[in-house]
Amino acid sequence: MAEQENHYGFDEGGDDDQSIVSTRGLEAFSRKVTTTATHLIGPNAEATALHYQAAMAEVQKQMKRPTVQRSMFAMARTTPTDIMRSRLSTHEIQHRALTYLPDELLANIPDHENPYSLFQGFQASFPELTEEGKKFRRRVSRGRKMIEDSDGVPGSPKRLTQLKKEKAAMMHEFGLLGTRKSMASYEIREIDNKIANLHGMRRIILERLAGLEQDEAMLEHDISEMEVRVEDAQALVDEAEEIARNTRTKDEQDLVGDADDHDHEFMSQSVYEKIPSSTGSTPRKAKKVLRKKSMPILHEHFEPGTSIREVRAHKDTITAVDFDAPFGTMVTAALDDTVRVWDLNAGRCMGYLEGHTASVRALQVEDNILATGSMDATIRLWDLSKAHYDPHGGLGKDDDEDAIAFGTDNHLEPPDGSMSDCPLYTLEAHVDEITALHFRGDVMVSGSADKTIRHWDLEKGRCVQTLDVMWAAAASMTSTDNTWRPTGRSQSSSADFVGALQVFETALACGTADGMVRLWDLRSGQVHRSLVGHTGAVTCLQFDDVHLVTGSIDRSIRIWDLRTGSIYDAYAYDHPVTSMMFDERRIVSAASEDVVKVYDKVEGRQWDCGAGVTAAEDGKSPAIVERVRVRDGDKASHNEDGSNTSDPTAEAMMRLLTRQAHLLLKIHKNLASSNDTHEVDESLLQRRISDLISISLSKFYAYRFDLLPAVWREIYTDALILDTFQLILRPLLASQSVPEDILDVVVEKLDRALVTAGGGRRSQWLEKTLQLLEETWTANKQHERPAKRQRREASPQRSFSSEEPYGRPTMSSERACPRYSGWSMEQFEDYMNSNGGEPRPIVFTDLIGSWPALTDRPWKSPEYLLSKTFGGRRLVPVEVGRSYVDEGWGQELTQFREFLARYVEVDSTASSTTGYLAQHNLFQQIPSLRNDIRVPDFCWVDVPLHPTTPSIDQAPLDVPQLNAWFGPARTITPLHTDGYHNLLCQAVGTKYLRLYPPRATPMMRPRSPEHGVDMSNTSGLDVGILEGWDERPDGASEEDVRRMKEELEGVEYWECVLEPGDTLVIPIGWWHYVKSLSVSFSVSFWWN
Repeated sequence: MAEQENHYGFDEGGDDDQSIVSTRGLEAFSRKVTTTATHLIGPNAEATALHYQAAMAEVQKQMKRPTVQRSMFAMARTTPTDIMRSRLSTHEIQHRALTYLPDELLANIPDHENPYSLFQGFQASFPELTEEGKKFRRRVSRGRKMIEDSDGVPGSPKRLTQLKKEKAAMMHEFGLLGTRKSMASYEIREIDNKIANLHGMRRIILERLAGLEQDEAMLEHDISEMEVRVEDAQALVDEAEEIARNTRTKDEQDLVGDADDHDHEFMSQSVYEKIPSSTGSTPRKAKKVLRKKSMPILHEHFEPGTSIREVRAHKDTITAVDFDAPFGTMVTAALDDTVRVWDLNAGRCMGYLEGHTASVRALQVEDNILATGSMDATIRLWDLSKAHYDPHGGLGKDDDEDAIAFGTDNHLEPPDGSMSDCPLYTLEAHVDEITALHFRGDVMVSGSADKTIRHWDLEKGRCVQTLDVMWAAAASMTSTDNTWRPTGRSQSSSADFVGALQVFETALACGTADGMVRLWDLRSGQVHRSLVGHTGAVTCLQFDDVHLVTGSIDRSIRIWDLRTGSIYDAYAYDHPVTSMMFDERRIVSAASEDVVKVYDKVEGRQWDCGAGVTAAEDGKSPAIVERVRVRDGDKASHNEDGSNTSDPTAEAMMRLLTRQAHLLLKIHKNLASSNDTHEVDESLLQRRISDLISISLSKFYAYRFDLLPAVWREIYTDALILDTFQLILRPLLASQSVPEDILDVVVEKLDRALVTAGGGRRSQWLEKTLQLLEETWTANKQHERPAKRQRREASPQRSFSSEEPYGRPTMSSERACPRYSGWSMEQFEDYMNSNGGEPRPIVFTDLIGSWPALTDRPWKSPEYLLSKTFGGRRLVPVEVGRSYVDEGWGQELTQFREFLARYVEVDSTASSTTGYLAQHNLFQQIPSLRNDIRVPDFCWVDVPLHPTTPSIDQAPLDVPQLNAWFGPARTITPLHTDGYHNLLCQAVGTKYLRLYPPRATPMMRPRSPEHGVDMSNTSGLDVGILEGWDERPDGASEEDVRRMKEELEGVEYWECVLEPGDTLVIPIGWWHYVKSLSVSFSVSFWWN
């Protein structure tokens, strides 16, 4: 019997971990019972209650027995109160406490459909052997011969009994495996049921969310109406107060009457002036733009591609559609000559816009303003905020609301005249149908079949200029191919002369029927750049800061890089592309199919969306998709200060950061008032700030640097500021100088915020703080012991080595850049614009000779540079490696003094790595160094554009861009070209440069994009390797080098060596290779 009990794993000891009810639970229950009994059996209790004490003492002894633990555990919640309140004998109390189960507990036993009993399940799941034992158990029946029994022959009774036992054990195990398999299957069914229940709960919550958003939209409408009423009431009150101020009192009227005894008029002239004019002449107050107070979020919880709602909007083909926000206001136009406005949240029509005499081909919604372009050659502007629309109206019962929500054909008709107040004005100038339009702010552009583009000033409501886009290739428009597409529109009608437009301030992009995309400058009315690539008419386009995306009937979508004018990427389809739009993540397009083509830019995959996806399975044939629009609701989540908090993680980090700032402020106040600071856990505070720094810094690696959301730069900057504040708080409050080691850390953290994050809108504060810290540190140095200060001041001033350890390249006098001095600005401007706007590089020897950096504040002195960089504490970005195109090249942020010690003031011939402070605006970071140089006057002359490739031209600069180039001998900048004219000024050391003209670009082998970064301004040729100055890298054969040298034979180039005080003029477009011959410090001035 003991073996059987032990088979179930129970132990006589109450403290065993395998017991069903642990002694801790029993002890807690015991204390509960004892407390209750003590309350009832106290000093004031009757003497007859003493038998309860004896009974419960006996119960407590019985509770330790394993055989009654289950009963005690089941009884613990319900029976002690009943026992205490009854008047039972000791025997009865013991019996009920140990054996009684109330009906309430029995009723809660679940009914399972599992065919196996609880005992069978337990027996199947209870481990026969430990895991350790399973490792060594043998299976004699698996591929092994049976071992002969040493005590008997195979046919002996003993051997037979043993075989039967083994068979019985195997059958038992086989049965257990079947039981376990059935239990696993049953658990899977239970999980499936739970998943189904969760899906059902999710549907219920989604319906609740939809209802909440609809209620929110209705309440927002009511709030907007109330705001209008409040404003109207306030206007009446203000008007009444104004009349009261201008109306004479009774005494004033009496005085007027006495003075005008001979005036027989009924009223004075002043009273007539107070009478308002007729209502017909009263100007109508413009209704303000009503912006949404909340953004719908229901669509965020649907699977991508889910059909949310289908609205039967028109009786004929839809020609244009646009909406302002998810579940906001949508406007549609069709060949049935109607324009309809829709409430997407309710799925109902708000009204009809009447005024055009023909179908509308183009429209755009922006906030409350709608612009429509029609085949009647007019453009009309509408103010949708003036619509008479009530979201509550017309809903008499729930059936009607359901009909609206699910887009049935029985939707409610809008009331007559609901849009009668919406028209603003009409623009008339075109003489043929409007095929494209776009507006932003007060600027609108429109394209027409009259082959012109009109530029409109919406503030004045007039056309300010006309752009003529006629060209010889327009003859291709007169195609005689009138075959019909599946949509019912002919091929010729689909190729509009002006297919797409977009305007941004003074920049205009236009796609036309000849497949060209032209970029216009509205200030000059001239084409700035033409993008050639499409072989058919351009039907749609959109651009952002970097890229322009176009679609065409040549069945392709092309992505252009606006900086270079080249094609960045392209996608081909089976049919012509008629519509396209993109947001931050996706590009959606209509390609003459019954689905919408969606390209995910983040994941790099393409998928289909729309009715055509499931049409084949349902046996339906949906219509061809003609127009698509996409808007990201999160893009509207911008604060007034310009920060973007649409990222919920960023919002949480901002809240956490704010709490840490409040805790630091509390510590500051407590320290200032000498109070106890233990109420704030400073170690936890430090960990949280460190976590904020780490999390925000990780975002710098998750995004391309120029696409990093500004909010993460701000969080990173603010967290570093809090971190430094905690470090220096106690020394500053104690009026002590900050220790040197803490000062190093403080300067490093503030510089990281300035260099890495750009200051996160706190750059001026960071610069001022670092300046104050440096001034304080300098003042403390002045008060140190005189002997120590005298030793430091008496130490000799060192200079960087002028040695050229690798020698100079052999140069030809015929290819040397000419050297000049004494030129005036007029001479220089004439030179830059001579030779057809293709000047050659020249060297000036007298432009920077008066710089303090070369005279009384010498940059050749390491001590001087250290003194200007906060004792060398300031961080600088250093390029580690020979060239930024080499394998293993990288960047690091390091202290300036460490940069000098590791890379500059070492023997470059013995150093295995090279560090280069390259193309860094050191002078903005450290303004005191900016005072050591002067911007050359030549940077202000008028200069030509790029001679061969206008796409390389950059936007005009208000002031020249400054960059520092500082490093040891052997540092190079590979062969490349800039988008600006360049004055390269040499302050310290010597540099060798080789320059190739812009017309040699085809021979320079421009690089392809790398990791999404345009590298076309960098050559694939390595001058150092071709000339034998540098070692040939692995993978480059002698044959490759020889072939490259042969390709460059006959290509003219110029070269020079810059000495301290020299300035090299590098015109725009010139390819140049730069190599430091010694420790070198240069400053470049880019200007255009």
